[in-house]
Amino acid sequence: MICLLIEMGNKFATYIRVSTRKQGSSGLGLAAQQSMCDEYVSRHGGIILERFQDVESGTHRDRPGLWAAIDYCKAHSTLYDQCTLVIAKLDRLARDVEFTFRIVNTGIQIVFVDMPQMNTLLLGIFAAVAQYERELCSNRTKSSLKEIKEDIAKQGGHMTPEGKWVKALGAPKGHDWGAIAGEAAGLSHHRKAQDWRASSALYIMVENRIRKGIPRKDILAEAQDLYKKNPALYGTRNGKPLCEGTLSRWIKEIRL
Repeated sequence: MICLLIEMGNKFATYIRVSTRKQGSSGLGLAAQQSMCDEYVSRHGGIILERFQDVESGTHRDRPGLWAAIDYCKAHSTLYDQCTLVIAKLDRLARDVEFTFRIVNTGIQIVFVDMPQMNTLLLGIFAAVAQYERELCSNRTKSSLKEIKEDIAKQGGHMTPEGKWVKALGAPKGHDWGAIAGEAAGLSHHRKAQDWRASSALYIMVENRIRKGIPRKDILAEAQDLYKKNPALYGTRNGKPLCEGTLSRWIKEIRL
């Protein structure tokens, strides 16, 4: 049974998740998500009855914290008084449609702080479209590889859209492995930066304020004030307070 988000009561449970033990032991990723959930419940005049968490990959379906949260919300909900499950970000829930529909069909109310307009019906549709796009991308990749292999077998090579003649799949002889290593290091650095931003209380706060149209000087003042109160939670990646240059870069990235 799919439950639409009708009028919410004031009872809430929260669920937070990080993917790695390192993130879990640091507490920063979990703390940032919990802060988002607490702020949401406070804005809506609610009370948090219980908090749940997991340190599991988003691809894992065996998440004791999530299922405990669902059972708790079901046990503390009635037809006219729902206990709503609050999750900081949509990607903290699941990455495949089958698992998402299993959660949707539990009948509980779920709200995502970063996408409050997303009700359980839209969640199922969103997950289905996302998985369909992943399948299309996979099929396109397989089809392209098959075409390249056939060209190589029949003609001894394949002409790429960029005009390069490819005689074999994989890295050719004399390839610049140093360049490959450098590119891999760059991608690794980018992924680490993305992971940090997804779990940083500072970045999440700044992103939220930017999307609300708060002036830059006010965002900077708030960030620096929060840093004085809690440097570990509201510092940048190098542990320093937010500066104008970093804020300007973040604003450009977020608006893009």
